[in-house]
Amino acid sequence: MISKYKLTIGILLILALIVLYEFYYGTLFARKPGLLNRETGLFARKSGLFATEPKLSVEGSKDKYFVYSCRRGMVCGGWGDRQKGVIAVYLMANATNSQFRIEIEKPCDFTSALQPKSFNWIFNKNEFINRSSERREFIDGHGRELRDKLTKDNITEHFPRDVSYLTINSEFSHYIRQNKLYSQNLAWLKDLSMAETFATIWRDIMVLSPELQKRYQQFVTTQVTGKKLICAQIRIGRDPNNADFRDDFPIMNLDKISQVWNLFMKYNDSGKYRIFLTTDNGDVRTEAIKRFPGKLIEIDGPIGHVDRGPETEKTCDAFKKVILDQHILSTCDVLISSWSGIGRHAAYVRGKETGLYCLLRDRDLGPCNFNSSLFQPSNW
Repeated sequence: MISKYKLTIGILLILALIVLYEFYYGTLFARKPGLLNRETGLFARKSGLFATEPKLSVEGSKDKYFVYSCRRGMVCGGWGDRQKGVIAVYLMANATNSQFRIEIEKPCDFTSALQPKSFNWIFNKNEFINRSSERREFIDGHGRELRDKLTKDNITEHFPRDVSYLTINSEFSHYIRQNKLYSQNLAWLKDLSMAETFATIWRDIMVLSPELQKRYQQFVTTQVTGKKLICAQIRIGRDPNNADFRDDFPIMNLDKISQVWNLFMKYNDSGKYRIFLTTDNGDVRTEAIKRFPGKLIEIDGPIGHVDRGPETEKTCDAFKKVILDQHILSTCDVLISSWSGIGRHAAYVRGKETGLYCLLRDRDLGPCNFNSSLFQPSNW
């Protein structure tokens, strides 16, 4: 006969084990925020990349819409800036229990590159007939001013219309999460880092289009299978030899790129490694081909700035290349990121700090992490 004392102790032990299991794995009763495991590098508790899901705004009110907008002729920023805007507007919709849509037509309809995954965010103007609307742009300092206000202000008081078309190029998650008015709707966000927030949302809402998925599978099958992928995203900031690339802000001195080549030399074994490079500069690409013949792999396509280049088919092809390049960067075993949202966001989705290196115009190449000043600008 089991005594009441032993029975009580047994029940308490079982309850304690359940609590511990729930804390570490978060799968018995509810999903918990993922934590960055610096050893394995995955945002996970046990088996997946992410152990949390956002509360999808597809379930929101049909009377209120937030639309990330980047139309032809507008200043939206490059692809990294636009990604920040997409996440910012998504969080506004999520916080206010509203619908979320994306309207990117510059330099072309970006659904030719990325499509919805967990819910349909595709913009359809017929949804908004007979609805009040407004279009507002919050670029650079204007965006930073808005995000400071949204740490405490009511979002719908700033955007009272039925449909708000917003163009933003700043990071908002760190700010909106502080707003106590939305603590319940954004409870899933509370314990996530900036990296986890971006990666969780992006993986949940975006998938490569059939065209880019086919190109990606061919790339992996023909060039990567069985090899480790060593990657660099090198932003120089201008290319005087490319009339279609008009990013005139100097980011990096070409002389510093030798540090990247020196790191690549550690992996100069075609039997084990493949070297993947994406860059905004033709001279860097040419030098890489010369130094690593038979080992360097890349995605075909023109180099161009998606916001400052001409709105042509060639720039659209460059846009698709940037998106596919970034997707590949997120799968790399070793990743070198320069001062660019493209590399930074790829590192977030990659989900690990092991094998992560940063190179700045005023700092030498070295290991970095998501909280490092090498990786994360203070005013981002």
